[in-house]
Amino acid sequence: MKISYISNLIKIFIILSFFIPFSVLSEKTRVDEVPMYGGMDRTKNKSLRKGDKKFIDGVTKKFGSRENASQIWVETGFSYYQNNQLEMAMRRFNQAWLLNPENPEVYVGFASVLHDQGKHCEAKDFMNKSLELNPPLNQGIYADAARVTALCALSENKSSESENKILLEESEQLFKKSEEIEPNKQYLYGLWASSYYWQGRYIEAWEMIQKQRENGGEPSPHFLSLLKEKEPNPNILKSNKQ
Repeated sequence: MKISYISNLIKIFIILSFFIPFSVLSEKTRVDEVPMYGGMDRTKNKSLRKGDKKFIDGVTKKFGSRENASQIWVETGFSYYQNNQLEMAMRRFNQAWLLNPENPEVYVGFASVLHDQGKHCEAKDFMNKSLELNPPLNQGIYADAARVTALCALSENKSSESENKILLEESEQLFKKSEEIEPNKQYLYGLWASSYYWQGRYIEAWEMIQKQRENGGEPSPHFLSLLKEKEPNPNILKSNKQ
């Protein structure tokens, strides 16, 4: 009942938010569909300032604090994200940021949408921001940061080879940090295996799959098929899954 009540309140505030004035960065992009409203100072626009105040006051009153409301809006954003509604997800993450810019999970939300848009280096920057704010350790955030850092180096970053090498080393250190502190080892080793695959380190990818299985996980059949095409299952890896 409580969940239903909160869900209905969120729907009401989301409907009301459509009536808050918004700006555009281009003919195709709304400013509330880019992280942190594209860096604009919303306080300089009277209509935006008034609309933001009304929104913040309303949700703070309903949910007890800006921090609580921000967390609820993050969860709503991820609900949209899981349904591949990236624009709506970004709008909710922006509102969560407006409520509490110190919420580390807001920046994970920004990074998630950017990742799905293929903007891996921008996503990396927001994951780094999240890590600076001491995010929860039970949600795979360090592993996600490691993954997107590797993607930045391999697929989007236009820097020199030496700079990309530095990014890959950063990714490796983040994976190792994740291994130390995060409880979901299945998730961690699955991402680590995919990172090694992208780098052409196929034996090491198999080693991560072995660790994933030792922790009760199993890679997707599609990923296994791709890896086997590059490197047949090494004899040193013994598993009844093969």
